Amino acid sequence: MAMPTQQKYPLMIHKPIFRILDLCCGDGGSAVGYAKALEALGYKVEILGIDIERMEDYPYFFIQDDVVDFIERTPYEWFQQFDLIHASPPCQWASITRELAIAQGNLPSDINIMPEIRIFLKQGDIPYVIENVVKAWACERCNSLRMRGEKAIPGCKECKEVRKPHTILCGSSFDLAVQRHRMFETSFPIEKLPCNHKTDSWPIGPKGKPKPIGIYHSLNDYVGMTKWKRWDEGGRKGPEPTLGGWTAKTLEEAQQAMGISHISKWKRLKEAIPPAYTEHIAKCFIDWRDKQPKPKAQVQEKKMLDAN
Repeated sequence: MAMPTQQKYPLMIHKPIFRILDLCCGDGGSAVGYAKALEALGYKVEILGIDIERMEDYPYFFIQDDVVDFIERTPYEWFQQFDLIHASPPCQWASITRELAIAQGNLPSDINIMPEIRIFLKQGDIPYVIENVVKAWACERCNSLRMRGEKAIPGCKECKEVRKPHTILCGSSFDLAVQRHRMFETSFPIEKLPCNHKTDSWPIGPKGKPKPIGIYHSLNDYVGMTKWKRWDEGGRKGPEPTLGGWTAKTLEEAQQAMGISHISKWKRLKEAIPPAYTEHIAKCFIDWRDKQPKPKAQVQEKKMLDAN
C-alpha cells in the first residue's frame, strides 16, 4: 500500500493577548489608540482602566479606585500580568491654562500624584508610559514654587534638562485640528515627530494664520489671557483672541478635531489626549520589543514556523 505524500501545513500560531493597565485612565482616549494599533498588528487586546472617578464612556474593563491607594495595597506580582502600563496623572496643577482658570473664578485641582506613580513605574520591570502636560516635568525648585501657588522660574534651564530625555507629541504631526502638546516619559524609545504648525488641518484664525481648535475652557468661546472684550467674527462671539485661542463650537467639532468619537461629554473630552498619540507609541513599543532578545521558547517557535 502506497504511503500518502507528505505535505507541509502551516502551524496555526496566533499572537498572544496584549494586556495594558491604564492608570488615571479618564474616558479612554489613550486606551483607544493602543487598541487600534495593536489590533491592526494582529493582537487581541485587553485593557484595564483605573480612575478615582466613574468614567461612563470608558470602552474597556474599568475599576473605580484611588490609583495611589490601589498601587500601595496590590502585590507587584499582580501588575506583572500586563505587557505595558500607561499612566496619565492629573495635570491641572501644571497646566498652562491654570492662571486663566483662576482669573475666571475657577479653582483648579492641586492634586499631584505624578511623583508616586513615577517611583512605582521606574522601580519595576514592566514597560511603561507616563503622559502629561510638558510643565509637569520640572526641577525641584519650580515644582516647589508651583505647589505653593507661585509661578515657576521663566526659562528655567534646570527644567529644560529634566525634560530633555522625554518626547513631545503634537496634534499637527497627525493632521489633527488640535495642537495639544503632550510629553511622554517611557521605558523604551519613541520616534520623535516634528510639529507642523502650518498644517492645512488647522483652520485659519482671526490673524489670517493657521490656528488649532481649542479643547479646553468651555465650548464655543474665545479665550483671551488678559482681555475679555466681546466681539464677533464670522458669526462666533467670544473674548478677544489677542493673546489666547478659540475653542470648538460644538462637541462634534471637538471630537473630530481630536480624532475621538466615543467620549460624549465636553468635561471628559477636554481632559483626554488624541488616540493618534498612543497609536504611534504602541507601534514604537512593538518595534522596540521585537528587537529585544527573545526567550528560548519563542526562538523555538520561530524555528518551527520557518521549517513549515
